Formats: sequence, structure tokens, C-alpha cells
Amino acid sequence: MYIYARRRSLTFSGKQVTIKAAVKDGLFGADKRHTFTVSRISDVSNTEPRAFSPGCLKFKVTGASTAVIENPASGGDKADMCTFYYSSSDRKKVRQLVEAIKAAMPK
Repeated sequence: MYIYARRRSLTFSGKQVTIKAAVKDGLFGADKRHTFTVSRISDVSNTEPRAFSPGCLKFKVTGASTAVIENPASGGDKADMCTFYYSSSDRKKVRQLVEAIKAAMPK
């Protein structure tokens, strides 16, 4: 499953989650990537988008850095690499993604 929103993308392969963020880096910019396995996720929280605020999908990942990206590309969010902001048009995809991730998490 693949979702792209707010200069970030989120991919779920069934066993791994990858979040990529566009950052300002030199003339053309770059992508910063963070990949983690489902077994390292201890919690997933999803705040649905509202009228004037985006939705927020947060992963609690064992051993992951909580450093915030200070140089996001234009239109990107200053957030750590375990957070994914999305618009209301992606609400259904994110709900499906959360269900799939929770089903794949060890119990």
C-alpha cells in the first residue's frame, strides 16, 4: 500500500513500513527515508483530519529517533520520521493501512 501526501510518502509491504520525506538539500533537494519492521512498532495512533488541520498518523517505534526534520521541502511538515500527515482525501486509505498494520503486529 502506498500513500503520498504533504511532501511525504508512506509505503507498507506487509512486513515493513517506509516513510520518505522531501527535504531541502542542495540545488535539487533529496528524500530522507526511514524503514522499520512491524515487529518494532509498539503503538499506532491516527488522528482524523478536521476542517482546518491535516490528519496525523503516528508510529511508536522501538529504538527510532524522534529528531524532527528541520529543513522540509516547500509544503512539507516539520515532524519526525515516525509521523505522517495527510489530507482528508486520503482518510479511507489511511484507515485501511492502520487496520493492515495492526493485523500484522505481533500480539
